[in-house]
Amino acid sequence: MNNEEKILNEMKINNGTITTNEVEQMNIARKTLTRLLKKGFIEREKQGLYVLPNSWGDEYYNLIFSSKNAVFSHATALFLHGLSERVPLIYEVTVINGYNASLKNNNNVELYFVNKELFELGKTQIQSPQGKIVSVYDIERCLCDVLKYKDRQDIEIIKYAFKSYVKSPKKDIHKLMEYAKKLKVEEEVNSYLEVLL
Repeated sequence: MNNEEKILNEMKINNGTITTNEVEQMNIARKTLTRLLKKGFIEREKQGLYVLPNSWGDEYYNLIFSSKNAVFSHATALFLHGLSERVPLIYEVTVINGYNASLKNNNNVELYFVNKELFELGKTQIQSPQGKIVSVYDIERCLCDVLKYKDRQDIEIIKYAFKSYVKSPKKDIHKLMEYAKKLKVEEEVNSYLEVLL
């Protein structure tokens, strides 16, 4: 198997995507990607990320690939955590104040801006539905965020998320209240918990 075949094979295993770093880890020169690109065997999704033509790929991974200052949040993150049955039509992403990169011009993305301290609060990673690891806020942060911006959220998504959360053996009410205080939504969180607990 030659290097081009190795890359294509790896892409098939990897949901139709490969990064420049992954190619280098395979000890294959970057110019092999350029040859595959010129032959039409692969397409460049964005700098450092390549996909097979007509592949579904992983829209979550592809969207925030190479963006260290972007995290899936709000209802999008609730979906990734299994606390929403609705597949997002618009991806909600939180970024640091002053962010001015490609996501700002993407019509499929709704951005939320926060300061650097709040940006890191509850930041974690999760597997996307297609199996790639993406940055996302933890459940407690998501619940606080949807209440903080409830005017931009569907109330049914909020209700479903809170009902599912209180039934979960993994719930951490102490952490939820800690986040609620930092995000200034204590009263709103308490209102939901009083009804459900």
